[in-house]
Amino acid sequence: MQQLQENIKKDLIKHPFRNIEVIYEADKTTLSPQDEELLAAYTSLHDFELEMKNTATTLYRESVTLNESIDLLREELKRVNATFDDCRTLADKLSAANYVFEESNLEKLAQRRDHMQMELKDYHEKILSIYETAKVLQEKINQYNEVNEKKIDPEYDKFITLTSSHLANWENNSINAVVFDEQFDQFRDFRTRIESDRETLMIFCQEALTNYTNLNLETTGLYNVWNEFIKRCDLLVAMSDLNNKATGFTEN
Repeated sequence: MQQLQENIKKDLIKHPFRNIEVIYEADKTTLSPQDEELLAAYTSLHDFELEMKNTATTLYRESVTLNESIDLLREELKRVNATFDDCRTLADKLSAANYVFEESNLEKLAQRRDHMQMELKDYHEKILSIYETAKVLQEKINQYNEVNEKKIDPEYDKFITLTSSHLANWENNSINAVVFDEQFDQFRDFRTRIESDRETLMIFCQEALTNYTNLNLETTGLYNVWNEFIKRCDLLVAMSDLNNKATGFTEN
């Protein structure tokens, strides 16, 4: 029994995804062509899973960075909205029948409006930059999902076919097919755990894109009401001009 154990060769392939242990049949030490094909396909599965794992991790890190940028820009959007509130307050006072010139006038409104325009311009440039980042991230996520949906099953189906052929021809091969099948089960269990981790990372990635979408909607809402406010400001100026012509005044 001891002699039999000594005649069983073992190889260990240190793969960055998971170590691959190869157990040979007793007294066999040389891989057959079918052994080599099977081992190459098995190693390819490890390569594939490692690539998916690394891709998910990279996408997660990019999503963290995107989220941080979005959160910072959302704070800036609050400041822009605060400036807009000041503009509306001035316009409301100016629209009142008994407005106080010292509190609000067209000159003050024009100054605040110009300041708002500058803030919007700066903000718009920043959100465009985030848009480009989000767009690239979305494309990468789409590619990842496409590979995950379309390539995994064919890769594993091909390997299962090879294991069946290898087992059927076990007498002419050196790798112990029974032990190899057991180790493949362990590999799949490990891969399932890693896949669960990948799914968690990808959920975060999607949440980051949703965060961007929400910010974009908030921004669009601000742009829309600001455009309407500009019309209101123009109307106030026009009314002031008409009033000045009617009364002969040139001051606001």
